[in-house]
Amino acid sequence: MPFALRYHYRFPVFSLVKYERGEGTGYGSVTNLSSLGWRISGSLPLEYGDVCALKVRLPTNQWVWVAEGKVRWAYGEECGIETVMIDKTSQARLNEYIQARLKAL
Repeated sequence: MPFALRYHYRFPVFSLVKYERGEGTGYGSVTNLSSLGWRISGSLPLEYGDVCALKVRLPTNQWVWVAEGKVRWAYGEECGIETVMIDKTSQARLNEYIQARLKAL
């Protein structure tokens, strides 16, 4: 699988995630996030190309809903998910969290 260079900040976190693919539901944690994607580890195995929905609890205790995410890589219980479709409120919460982290650098 090809790897792409990233042109945006990624932040280490430990946040709860619930994710769904078809009829399956998985629970786990987000260990890395950016404005465009997520690194998760969880109970429901995902494969490259899978499409799923995510519900993530940010460290600020706010929830973010991703209506559609695409698996860009998978290795064991971990995978990288690109955000494809996210509602405006969730995007605003994510952006606010990222901006606060950038200011702290």
